[in-house]
Amino acid sequence: MFWAERLGLAAIARRMRQWSLSRFPRSRSVTLTQNRIYILPTGSGFGFLVLLLLLLLMAINYENNLTYAFTFLLASLFVISILHTYGNLAGLKLNVQSGQNCFKGEYAGFTLQLHAAPGRDHEQLSLKWETGPELTLDLTDQRMTQVELSCPAPARGWLDPGPLRLQTRFPLGLFRAWTWIDTGLTALVYPYPQPCRLPGGGAGDSDDREGLTYIQGTDEYQGLSRYQPGVSPGQIAWKNYARGQGLYVKDYASLISSELWLDWENWPGGGVEARLSGICYWVLEFSTRQQPFGLRLPGFTLPPGTGETHKLRALQALALFGKETV
Repeated sequence: MFWAERLGLAAIARRMRQWSLSRFPRSRSVTLTQNRIYILPTGSGFGFLVLLLLLLLMAINYENNLTYAFTFLLASLFVISILHTYGNLAGLKLNVQSGQNCFKGEYAGFTLQLHAAPGRDHEQLSLKWETGPELTLDLTDQRMTQVELSCPAPARGWLDPGPLRLQTRFPLGLFRAWTWIDTGLTALVYPYPQPCRLPGGGAGDSDDREGLTYIQGTDEYQGLSRYQPGVSPGQIAWKNYARGQGLYVKDYASLISSELWLDWENWPGGGVEARLSGICYWVLEFSTRQQPFGLRLPGFTLPPGTGETHKLRALQALALFGKETV
C-alpha cells in the first residue's frame, strides 16, 4: 500500500484499504493477530533487494566465496527483519475510549489506549487518522499507555475521523507492517464562536423588576461575606478590617432578566453559519456569567436555564442545526 501511495496510485491504495476494513466489523477493542497485519517492503527494502541481486550476480560472475557469504548474510538479515517488523505489531491490543467535542476549525481529540503483548516490547508505533497529524510512540517500559490522537474539524456536526492506521517500520526500515481499524468513534463539532453584538430584542428589556433575578456582578451592593484566598484586594472591606472586625469581602450583584432568549428570528441578517457562530458566542458568554438564557431555533426550543448541561444542550442544538433532528 505504501508503494501505491508513493507512486500516486491513490485509487489502488483506497481499494486495498476498503478491502481490509470490510474483512472485520467495527470495533472499539482490537487485538492484532496475523490476519489483521499486512507487511510489504518499503522503498529502502526494495533497494535492499536490488543490492542483494547485484551482489549475487557478482558472486556468480567472479565465483568469489566471500561475496557469496556476504550476500547470504544480508539475505538472512532481510528475512529476519520481516519477522521482527511483524512481531512489533503482533499481540498489541488497542482500546478506543472517547472523542472530545470541539469547535469548528479546531482539532478534535480521540482518546486511545494501547496495551503491550505479554513479554514483548513495541517500538516506533505510528498512529494516524485518515486526516490529521501522525503520532509516534514506544511501548517498552510501561505495558499500557493512553494517548490522544487528533483530527481536524473543518465543519460543524458529527465528525467521523475515518479508519485508524497503525503501522511500524521497526527495526531496520526495510519493511512496513500496518493495519486499518474502523473504530466507530465520533465527536461533535460546534460552530465557531464569533464575537458579535447581542440583538436588543433578546434581552427582555423591562423597566420594572418583576421577572428579574440577581447574579454575581458589579451593579448593586449586597453585603459582606468571609474573605477567601485569591479575592482581589479591591473587594476587601478595609474599614471593617480597621475596626478589628476581621477580613470581609464586599459582594455585588447584577440584575438580569430570567427570560433572556437567543432567538434565531431576532438575530441580525447573514448566512446560516454566521448566525450560528454569533449565537454560539453568546451561549458561551452567558454560561460564563451564569446568566439564564433560552434558545429558539426553527424547530427547536430550549427553555431558559443555566449550568453545564444547559450549555451543552444549546451547543449540540447549534452543531446539529439543519443536519439532523436535535
